[in-house]
Amino acid sequence: MRRISSTRRAAELFVLRLAADGLTNKEIARDMNANEVTVKMHMRSICKKLGARNRAHAAMISRERALI
Repeated sequence: MRRISSTRRAAELFVLRLAADGLTNKEIARDMNANEVTVKMHMRSICKKLGARNRAHAAMISRERALI
């Protein structure tokens, strides 16, 4: 099993919270001092981990599971 750093996990939660609040990838990237590609990578990882079809579905699942 691959270990994920706590920094990456924290970044994914940050992205998930902001995405759930309706921010765009560009806005999230600005808030993270990162680029949009990094945000997209985090969103892909989040959706895969949650089994979500898209960012809205990921937000819904994360709220149901009290992750955010």
